[in-house]
Amino acid sequence: MNKEESKLSYLGPKGTYSEEAALIYTNYKENILSPKKNIFDVLDSVETSDENKGIVPIENSRVGTILETIDYLINSKNIFINKEILLPIEACLITKEKTTDLSEIREIISKPEAINQCNLWIKKNLTKNIKLTEYPSTAEAVSDLRNLDSSVAAIANSRSAEINNCNILVKGIQDYKNNITRFAIVSNYRNDRSGNDKTSIAFDFKVSDEAGLLFKALECFAKRNINLAKIESRPKGNEIGNYIFIIDFDGHIEDKLIAEALDELSRITSLLKVLGSYPK
Repeated sequence: MNKEESKLSYLGPKGTYSEEAALIYTNYKENILSPKKNIFDVLDSVETSDENKGIVPIENSRVGTILETIDYLINSKNIFINKEILLPIEACLITKEKTTDLSEIREIISKPEAINQCNLWIKKNLTKNIKLTEYPSTAEAVSDLRNLDSSVAAIANSRSAEINNCNILVKGIQDYKNNITRFAIVSNYRNDRSGNDKTSIAFDFKVSDEAGLLFKALECFAKRNINLAKIESRPKGNEIGNYIFIIDFDGHIEDKLIAEALDELSRITSLLKVLGSYPK
């Protein structure tokens, strides 16, 4: 099986934003999509080569990095980002029966990130003591509506409502109308240079409390005129004050200047993980 015909695992079931991004990536070839129960299962299927590729959300313009994804990629030995898909997110409030009365809604069910992206709308339009219940996926939340009381509504995309024959009560309830989720296509092989690439890396420092460490790290790129597209930090989880830094920058790891920058950066870091070089 060649790379173009390979199975693509995604966060299922049908109707998730992940499936929507997967369909765009595969040019709507549903037969090669393989749904998984959670993000870990998607990535693990690629890590163990059960599936050749996977697609996972890695960042949202509203809530930031998807920690479950980035943590797995940092610790993985053989998964690399090959491509990214940017998907505009339109969140819908979905019920199992037709209604126009928002006051009837007593509980919202959805994936935590989806709920967070609609917090302002929920506070403004629904009852003050609304119950918020987390689900593994937006599509699973919609699918479960048929077994729940009519006072329960789900947050998901319109495709979920269509697949499950549910009612879209309100469209576009996301707090920010230009809400976009960045999805990563991952596999266990590295991309060749395309000539117009970006690279994602993660690193931490050998010493965590030395003045100017972050400046030294960024200087590795600045003095070579390498453009940084993104920089952020996240706690390592072992103790307060220890962070892992995640950087996206222009270029491919096979580029001479990029290789030099990473070599210099490696001298002050204890962890330096290339998450992938991929076309912009």
